[in-house]
Amino acid sequence: MKKVLYLFDTLQRGGAETSTLEIGARLKNWEPIVVSLYKGTELKKDFENKGIKVYALDKNTRFSIITLKNEIQNIINEEEPDLIHSNLFMADQFARYLGKKNNIPVINSFVNDSYSPERIELLPFKQKTSLSVYHFIDRLMAPRVTRFMSLTHAIIANNSKALNIDPTKVKVIHRGRNFQELWNKIDEEKVSYIRSKYGQGPILLTVARLLIRKGYLESIKAFKNVSEKYPDATYLIAGRGHDQMVIESLIKELDLEDKVFLLGNRNDVPSLLKAADIFLFPSHYEGQGGALVEAMLMGKQIIATRIPVLEESVKNKFSARLFAYRDPEDMAEKIIWALKNPELMNEYAVNARKEAEARFDIAKIAMEHEKFYTDVVSNYKAN
Repeated sequence: MKKVLYLFDTLQRGGAETSTLEIGARLKNWEPIVVSLYKGTELKKDFENKGIKVYALDKNTRFSIITLKNEIQNIINEEEPDLIHSNLFMADQFARYLGKKNNIPVINSFVNDSYSPERIELLPFKQKTSLSVYHFIDRLMAPRVTRFMSLTHAIIANNSKALNIDPTKVKVIHRGRNFQELWNKIDEEKVSYIRSKYGQGPILLTVARLLIRKGYLESIKAFKNVSEKYPDATYLIAGRGHDQMVIESLIKELDLEDKVFLLGNRNDVPSLLKAADIFLFPSHYEGQGGALVEAMLMGKQIIATRIPVLEESVKNKFSARLFAYRDPEDMAEKIIWALKNPELMNEYAVNARKEAEARFDIAKIAMEHEKFYTDVVSNYKAN
């Protein structure tokens, strides 16, 4: 059986890590091995419980480059992988260097729209400077990659231009979800509790890290307008992130402390989705939007940003209502429209679920990965 070495910066609970956990457990002709570079091993036991070997190197700093290089090389010597598949910046660079050195094909994934003008526009000067350094290294090392994989078509253009690679050579494989597992995780008692605690009126829910780029400043301002027409409405936000204080400050400034609730990281997202009336996804940019896919699979009414990445998953006035990018007034208008038109929104929700079941089933996604891995290795050896 061939081996694929998955290389991650950390094993914290994120979209790429969680998706790889589900995909790796479903590979039939490939043995998955996982290596995480830095401290943060929340998912280590989850991988091991699915029979996937994990090497957690647990370094404290990104400057442990030589030590990490040597330790990953030792793992390569021991495991002799046929392919390296990496996600995120530091893991990508180690994969590129060691793949070339050991004559092993390398796949890098585009999991974010890392070089989009929208992202760069919102960064402070210091972070723009850091990004320019990362961009230089990324572009310099990109020729060492055998093939690139992208979660969506929409993010290929910016990333391929930034790295000076041929966009037609990028393979698109969407991120999948285990539909049945989502439903199995619903706790009806918890759903009833959430409804009784927050559900005097309609409940809106966003599941995303507490980052400005997730659109929270706009969504909270929009909800202020909504709450004036629907004073019993509630907005729940599940996630943590380094912009939490900014978001809390806006909630306080708009006097929404009894209407907008920051729930922190949650392990009961399916129950939250079941309890909510509307899933609100105001993100500025995404790689794909895993939380959106989950909301689709759960058959929720969806209101989201009209950006190309999200339009690959949901269509305006068919499976969701979409609002203009970073426009709280338009967002509020769409939310109010949705609350006034629940029957149409329910039709959209049914369409969203059918679309998600057809396109994002995790078993199908795992098969696509396996076929791609086999093709990459075969072509690499042929050349």
